[in-house]
Amino acid sequence: MHHDEIDPSLTLGQAIAKMRAAEDPTGEVTRGMSTNTARAFDMHDTVHILFGCGTSLEGEIAAHVWMKFGTTADIREMHRAVAQDEHRRVLSGMGHMKVLRTWLFMLPRIARIFGRARKMKKRLAFERLEELKNQSIASILDEHGIETT
Repeated sequence: MHHDEIDPSLTLGQAIAKMRAAEDPTGEVTRGMSTNTARAFDMHDTVHILFGCGTSLEGEIAAHVWMKFGTTADIREMHRAVAQDEHRRVLSGMGHMKVLRTWLFMLPRIARIFGRARKMKKRLAFERLEELKNQSIASILDEHGIETT
């Protein structure tokens, strides 16, 4: 789910809630999260929504690249919060070679993301995430100069 599929008049908070309802309909996963993990998931979902990244392997790689170059996220901190088990599970499920091949295949897209991130008016400040959740997606895209297509 990305901003092409989401009503831009929704607030970021509403869009995150909508995405969560689709991914975790029972709320079980979300309920059991620590505060740090929940915050990391909010940041991750925000990137998927605002930067137009799907949830395929390619979309996840694109989300990581956007997070690194288009936001103020501390990637190491986020990995500590969520990624260890998740990454190990993904890698063991599909194999390191497939992930590596996908990264290589995506180099042109990664270069485009890097260029678009450099053209942004400013990086998405995750320090302001709670405040951003009350703003419409359209206003956030405009305020930051986010262009994904």
